[in-house]
Formats: sequence, structure tokens, C-alpha cells
Amino acid sequence: MNKDFQNELNTKLAEFNIKYYQYSFFDRNLVFPPDIISTYPQKWLNIYQNKKLYNTDPIVNYARITVKPFSWHYLMQSLDTEDNLFFKLAKKYGIHDGYTFAVHDGSGNLALLNIMCDDDTQITIEFLESKRAELLILLVDLFDLYLSQKKQSEYYRNKIHLLLSSKEKQVLKLGCDGLKYKDIAVLLGIAERTVKFHMSRINRKLDVSNAKKAFLLAKDLGIF
Repeated sequence: MNKDFQNELNTKLAEFNIKYYQYSFFDRNLVFPPDIISTYPQKWLNIYQNKKLYNTDPIVNYARITVKPFSWHYLMQSLDTEDNLFFKLAKKYGIHDGYTFAVHDGSGNLALLNIMCDDDTQITIEFLESKRAELLILLVDLFDLYLSQKKQSEYYRNKIHLLLSSKEKQVLKLGCDGLKYKDIAVLLGIAERTVKFHMSRINRKLDVSNAKKAFLLAKDLGIF
């Protein structure tokens, strides 16, 4: 997920003194795992992602059929035994009561903002209910920002995959790995000036002014 987006999310939630949250974006195609930004305990996040719990998460499942913010306590009252096991497992890692805000679009994309209650910072269910309108508007704004950045990312991904030659992709990847031109030349069996020539073409195709920006762009997109 784009670092600018993550910084914006952290800044906006800090205004509410919110420390523990999870933002998830589910692509309409459901082919790839959701993009997740979270300040939940890392051990829980590892389990959640490695075991793909987002596929059976009762919060996610309920958010798919509603646009109304809801508390987890309210949700747990209507869950069967299997779904309640999810919350029992989460509670072992410090994830207890909280609140969820959801936003959908006409294409079937879904974004969730889960906020965990925190007695130390007085983030309670009552506080979150009092801020429902503000937090829901914030989520809508973030959703719009995320989609615009996602479209930009896809644009550059397509450029890299469609416009760059196989040799240019090799040069770009090795540059992203931190290799200098002379080292790239040795590995690819070409002259250093040829590496520079490939790099100048890469910069032009990606609409960036120098190699450093090309490497940063490719890393930010998670291509290599």
C-alpha cells in the first residue's frame, strides 16, 4: 500500500487519538489478499494473514452486506459458535471489542476501518458512536484517495510490464536491489555504457527524471 496513503491514514486517525486500528481494502475480483495497514499486535497480524483469516472473518462477512457502522459486541450477539471462535482467538492477542466502518463502491470494492477499543486513550464504544459521522466521512475520503493511487499504480505497472524490454526490466530490478552500474554490467555481460543507455530509456518510459526515482517508483509499486 502506498506510503503516502499510510501517512495520511495515520495522521487523520491521530486527530481522534486512535492508536489501534486496521484498514483493509478488498479488491472487487477477490483474487488477491486484501491490502492491510494495521497497528494491531504483530503476532495476530501474522496469524491473520498467514492463515488467510480474512476469508472467514465475521467482521468482513458482515461488512459486505451493510453500510452501517457497527460494534463487534453487537455483531457477536448474532454469531454462531464457529464465528465466535474467531473472536476468542483474537482476544488472546489483545484484540477485544471495537467498531467497524465500511464503504463500498459500485464496482464491488470494499474498504474497512476497524478501530479497537482502548481504555488508556479512552477510545470506547460510546466515543466511537459519537464520532460515527466524522469517521465514516474520513473513510470515504480515504477510499477515494486509495482508489486514485491504485489507478496510478496500475498505470505504472502496465508501463513497466508492457513498455520495458526484458533487458530493461533486468536492469531496473538489479538497480532496485542496490547494484551499481558496473556491477549490473558484469552480471548481464554488457558494457557499463549500455547499462546507462538502458537506464535512460527506462527513465523516459516511466516519466521520471533520474534512475533513483525509477528505483523508488518500482519499489513503491512492489514490482520487484
